[in-house]
Amino acid sequence: MVQQWKRAAPALARARAEELRRWRYDPATVEALLDIGARSPRRADEPNGLVEMQRLFMKAARKQGRLPHVVEEAPAVYSIDGEKPAPVRALGDPAILARPRVALFCSVRCPGKLILETYDLARRFRADGVLVISPFHSPMEQECLRILLRPPGRAIWCLARGFYRKVPGRPVDGRRALTDGRLLMVTAFPDTVRRITTETATIRNRLTADMADAVVVAHAAPGSKMEALCRAILAAGRPLYTFAHPANAALLDAGARRIDEAGPQEFKGAGGTAGRG
Repeated sequence: MVQQWKRAAPALARARAEELRRWRYDPATVEALLDIGARSPRRADEPNGLVEMQRLFMKAARKQGRLPHVVEEAPAVYSIDGEKPAPVRALGDPAILARPRVALFCSVRCPGKLILETYDLARRFRADGVLVISPFHSPMEQECLRILLRPPGRAIWCLARGFYRKVPGRPVDGRRALTDGRLLMVTAFPDTVRRITTETATIRNRLTADMADAVVVAHAAPGSKMEALCRAILAAGRPLYTFAHPANAALLDAGARRIDEAGPQEFKGAGGTAGRG
């Protein structure tokens, strides 16, 4: 019996290698299998076949061009605060970075009429092929992400922490969009930073604005950090747009442009004046 297995081993190895070569990478299948392995009881020093399985999955994914890449990019000279930017890491297809970008912000509290107008604006951006970069953190920003990632929409998600160990399924399941090359996640923080703080959120918002060619603010609550960021953007001579609404009167008085006065081509070209150095 032992001799039979020894003689059969090379043939079995070739058959397994051929099976793996023909296998098509599927993120949902991989995640389900790895989750089973993670929940299987075992000691830390015991061998785990799922580790080897993960290695083979990742190898197949790279060969098929399906695995997101982490790249380094210094996207801008920070025109807002004058500080030298830290290298930005990107998870996903870095080719997205070659396109003009429009930053989208909205304070947590947003007037009802502006919620409807922001919904319409997100739909317009997706229909017109405008590439939006945003923290996608406030409820309104998260709703925009749902709209923007409907195929064939694209978006850039700027994080206030390091990359997640697993691409989050909330507020929107971006796993398919990420592997399809329609979602890019960027961060200026190492993966050891796992908590979002006021400081990391401020850095993230400035990074989002700096990586964009134009900025759209649906609403900035009076006296908020978002309003302070808007004033810094305007002071730096960057194009900033907002809705013509009494709640945005302070931004309009400070020099923000009205969204309804901007044509589709102006946003497609991201305002025409790139604020990235």
